[in-house]
Amino acid sequence: MKVLALIAVVLFTVATALAVEATVEYLRARSTGSTVILEWRSATEGDLKHYEVERAGDDQVFRYVTTIAASGSNRGYQYTDDEAFGKGDGTDGKIAGTYFTYRLKLVHADNSVTYSTSAGVSHNVSTVKRTWGMIKEMFR
Repeated sequence: MKVLALIAVVLFTVATALAVEATVEYLRARSTGSTVILEWRSATEGDLKHYEVERAGDDQVFRYVTTIAASGSNRGYQYTDDEAFGKGDGTDGKIAGTYFTYRLKLVHADNSVTYSTSAGVSHNVSTVKRTWGMIKEMFR
């Protein structure tokens, strides 16, 4: 009887662990010259509440960009980051470089987090666009 109870507990634990798993099939980033487009696909979302997109510049410190609600397993997502070239990097306020690294922070129902793999992109913005982005940022 004790063996059956132990097996039931083990099976319940394994089933619970599988139910809360959330995985990202892929994360891709590409530059259009004026924006960075992120695309990813969820394999499973289990107990996933939402995704938080994070971006790192030259200093390789990831910072929050936006939140995207989870909408179910086997779904494709897309986010356009049109502020990558106009944001400061670090505490010195310098404009970020031309290479960005993105990752997804997966926030679960119990507020635990896991992270996707990262995706890098070269983002070459003309001096005119970079200056215009800095001017727009001053007035926000």
